[in-house]
Amino acid sequence: MTIPLSELAAPAEMTVGRYVLHRQIARGGMATIHIARLMGDEGFSRIVAAKRLLPEFAEDAEFVAMFLDEARIASKVHHRNVVPVLDVVTTDDEVMLVQEYVHGAPLHYLLNKARHASLRVPISIAVSIASHVLAGLHAAHELVDELGVPLEVVHRDVSPQNVMISTDGTARLLDFGIAKATMAAHVTREGTYKGKLAYSAPEQLHGRATRQSDLYSLAVLLWELLVGHRMHGAQSEAQLVATIMNGALPTITETLGAEHEWDAIDDSEWSQLGAIDRVVRKGLAVDVNDRWKTALEMEAALVAIVQPASPTMVAAWLRSVGHEHLEKLEKVIAMEETSWRRNQPVLLPTRRVNAETRRANAAEISQLGSLPQRSSLLHRGPHVVIALLAMLVGGLVIGVIGMLRSSSDPTPTARASNAQVEVAEPIELDEPAPALASAPTPAPAARVTVPPIAEPASEPEV
Repeated sequence: MTIPLSELAAPAEMTVGRYVLHRQIARGGMATIHIARLMGDEGFSRIVAAKRLLPEFAEDAEFVAMFLDEARIASKVHHRNVVPVLDVVTTDDEVMLVQEYVHGAPLHYLLNKARHASLRVPISIAVSIASHVLAGLHAAHELVDELGVPLEVVHRDVSPQNVMISTDGTARLLDFGIAKATMAAHVTREGTYKGKLAYSAPEQLHGRATRQSDLYSLAVLLWELLVGHRMHGAQSEAQLVATIMNGALPTITETLGAEHEWDAIDDSEWSQLGAIDRVVRKGLAVDVNDRWKTALEMEAALVAIVQPASPTMVAAWLRSVGHEHLEKLEKVIAMEETSWRRNQPVLLPTRRVNAETRRANAAEISQLGSLPQRSSLLHRGPHVVIALLAMLVGGLVIGVIGMLRSSSDPTPTARASNAQVEVAEPIELDEPAPALASAPTPAPAARVTVPPIAEPASEPEV
């Protein structure tokens, strides 16, 4: 159930996985709902809703299995009228589902506010909400796995508590906590009842829920939207079960007949209500075979009678009826946002600085002549440098050996083109001419013997 926001304390923030949990905004029989924040890299964050399993159930294997089944099923339903599950976090003492945060109000809160203010929900608004929920149900009912095998999902808990009206004018179905599917790890024993009694179909009370059971629940929800109060009044549980099993349910026109006589409902609206009443009665049939076959079929019958209100009109109705809830919720979010920003360190754009630095270094390197070649060699790694050094040392060693050999052999033999070449006698150079008289007489120059360049022997003529 939803907790009045004024009663919610502001607990200290706690971190579970990569999520920071803020204030609790709702509490149900199995779990609490928190405003939370997904933390990413480079200061990225996103507001989400965290559904935490209560501690007394976190150690119960059956409840944990049900909780995780909700994540598996809801995460596979991709539809604008279904609130998706984004992530699952499990620790030693925590089991948490992360859902998309929907800014709005639960339908049961809005119905209570309207009833206390003696306000009737406009017919077009009621039809719009019902058609949205039916569209979401149809997406869940038709769900298949990755191999195309039908999963046969049944929600089993369609009620005003599990419908959110968002500020964009969309009704969204949530809480697949007790849903039935072939992929579910938790299996409900045959004959075990799951759901809210006042919205349950006869076969569901026997533990044999089908997709038509969800349509029965939606018919009760639509009845309450149009009439303005709960279908079942003050009854004991046994009386309520007998009423459901017998199908002795009041109709819309029977319940609102007095208001029509008082002219509180005009003839045009009364005609619309009569047509919708027939759709609702078919949805409330005791025999499953007498109900609508699919949610899509029931939705088509409704919109053929009354044009649904636009999202803008639904959003305006939400603001008019649930403005107190929205204002308090927005205040809570603003407080949490302010606190979070105040406590966050300033993050420097490190990646941008590194990129700019690399570009600047590249520009400086391009202006140097030999530096790019040298840097490219270094960039290739130490193995290339070591190989070059080894080549240089090897060249020096070979040169030294060659010099030693040449000094020990004064008459080397030169070969060119595989022919012998005769070595000419050394030529003695004359002494240099005497220097000018004004200059001091230098010491006599030493004789230098230079071997002449050998010419190749001429080839014999043929």
